[in-house]
Amino acid sequence: MRMPDFAFVEPASVVEACALLAEDPEGSVVFAGGTDILVYLKAREKHHRRLVSLQRIAGLGRIEVRADGGLVIGSMVTINTVARHQALRERFPGIVDAARSLAAEQVRNQATVAGNLCMAVPSADMAPILLAHDAALRVVSPEGERTVPLRRFFVGPRETVLGPGDVVVSVEVPPREGGAGDASLRQGGRVSLSLPIASAAAVVVVQGDVCTRAAIALGSVAPTPILAGTAGEYLAGRELTADALARAGELASEASQPIDDLRASRAYRLELVKVLTRRVLHTAIERARDRRPG
Repeated sequence: MRMPDFAFVEPASVVEACALLAEDPEGSVVFAGGTDILVYLKAREKHHRRLVSLQRIAGLGRIEVRADGGLVIGSMVTINTVARHQALRERFPGIVDAARSLAAEQVRNQATVAGNLCMAVPSADMAPILLAHDAALRVVSPEGERTVPLRRFFVGPRETVLGPGDVVVSVEVPPREGGAGDASLRQGGRVSLSLPIASAAAVVVVQGDVCTRAAIALGSVAPTPILAGTAGEYLAGRELTADALARAGELASEASQPIDDLRASRAYRLELVKVLTRRVLHTAIERARDRRPG
């Protein structure tokens, strides 16, 4: 199918990009990797009159592991850049897990982490692990700059808090605590490159055999990626036994709101969340204990 006509503009700065978006908020859209936008245009699901590319804006394609242990991922950093980054494999292997699981090599070479979040689909591969890490987005608009916690970013399917003229310039992850481990896991269908039926991610802080803090996040089982808050709260202060992990899986399943669709039934997804949660917690706990790279 032939794509509709559109203008493609390449501003030299974030300020210029914000101004272009604000001029025509209904007809303009940010263009980063384009792996979703171009599909929507070709299918005529959306008709954007102008694509505002971030490609020529300096500084958006960098990854920075800060001296304090925090992480900054620029909005033009591709998924494969994350998947192949040695420092991230050592310090944030769960983020690398999620990057490696997304689509195929060709897509990962083009798609960006920020773009994956901004499309706000329930199945966004990078969302659960970044939610579990309590990540935030740095957003620039014509009115100035602000930081938006990822847990408050998603409003509904394909809907976020971003307004006219807003441009996400980076994804920022707070420093990893001592004794912390992370992991991400998804279950797809039997068709190559299928979207996840369900996904889970966890960040745990371990002292001896006791969990001092835990965050568990889920994808593809609610209108947006979600934190399973009660599951994480349950583990805090508990010995990490098989029974405790099983109960956390049950609580994560109770926090889910899956639907029946062509890929899986609601009942299957509810059971799958229990399994994925147990498995992802096990991996995160092992990483916390021995600090092995992913």
